[in-house]
Amino acid sequence: MMTKRVRRPIGLETKKARYGYIFIAPWIIGVLLFFIYPIVQSAIFSFSKLHFEPTGVETEFVGTENFNFILNIDPNYTGNLSAAISSFFVSLPFILVLSLILALLLNNNFRGRLFFRAMYFIPVIMASGPALVQFLEAAGSNATDVAVADSVSFAMMDFTEVLEGLSLPPAINDYLGSALDGLFMMVWQSGIQIVLFIAGLQSIPDLLYEVAKVEGATKWEEFWFVTLPMLLRPMLLVVIFTMVETIISKTNPVIKQALGQFNNMEAGQGSAMLWFYFLIVGAIIALLLFIYNYAFLRKWG
Repeated sequence: MMTKRVRRPIGLETKKARYGYIFIAPWIIGVLLFFIYPIVQSAIFSFSKLHFEPTGVETEFVGTENFNFILNIDPNYTGNLSAAISSFFVSLPFILVLSLILALLLNNNFRGRLFFRAMYFIPVIMASGPALVQFLEAAGSNATDVAVADSVSFAMMDFTEVLEGLSLPPAINDYLGSALDGLFMMVWQSGIQIVLFIAGLQSIPDLLYEVAKVEGATKWEEFWFVTLPMLLRPMLLVVIFTMVETIISKTNPVIKQALGQFNNMEAGQGSAMLWFYFLIVGAIIALLLFIYNYAFLRKWG
C-alpha cells in the first residue's frame, strides 16, 4: 500500500522571499531588456561595421578596426578624451568640497534655513523640466545640461589675473583656473550632494558632540574627529553619484563626439568611443574607490 506524501507547509520566510521576487520581477525584466541587452549590443557594435539596408541593419565584424580609427586616425578623439578626464578630476573634488561646505552651513539653525535649502535644490527640480530648457536657450547653451553661457555665469569675473598674482606653479594655476571658471556650473550640480550630506549630518548623534565639548574640543577638532569620520559612508555615496553624473553628462566632449558619430550613421565608431572612454573611467573609479576604502573607511571605520 502506497503512503500519501505529505507536503510540508511553506515557511513565512519562504513566502516573503517569493513575494519579494514577484514584486521585483518587473524591475528585473526591465534591466534585462533596457540595460543589459543594449550594453551587450553596444559591445558587439564596437567591433563591427554597421550597414543600414532597406531590409534592416547588417553587422560586419571588423575586429579592432574601430578602436584603431578612434585612437590613430580620428584627429579629435584623443583630445576630447584628455579634456573629459581632466574635467572629471577638476569637478569631482570641487563639487565634493563645495557641497560639504554648503551642507554644513545649511544644517545650522538660523532664520530662513528652509528657504536656502530649497533654493540650492531648485536646479535639481529644474534639470529635466521645460523651465531649464527656456533658461538655457536664452543663455545660448544646451537645453538639457547644467552648462550655461558666459553671460550667465562668472564671465564678469576674471580669475586669471588673481591667480597670476599669487605666483603659483603653472600646474596648480591651470587647475584652479579651470575649477573657478566652472564654479557656477559646480554650484548648479551640487543639489543632490548637499541633500545627502545634510541627511548624513542629521544622523550623527548629538551625544558625540556633547562628549567632544566636555573634553574641550574646538569646532575645528569637532569637524575632523567627529563630523568627518561619521560622514565617510554618506561621502562615499556622494562621490559615486558625482562621478557617474560627471562622466555621462552630455556636455562631456567624448559623449558629444560619440553622439555625433551615431547621428552620422557610424554606430560602430561611436560605440568604440564610448567603450574605450568608459573602460578608462571605470579603471579610474575603481582605483579611487580602492584608495578611499583603504585610506579612510578602514582607518576611521
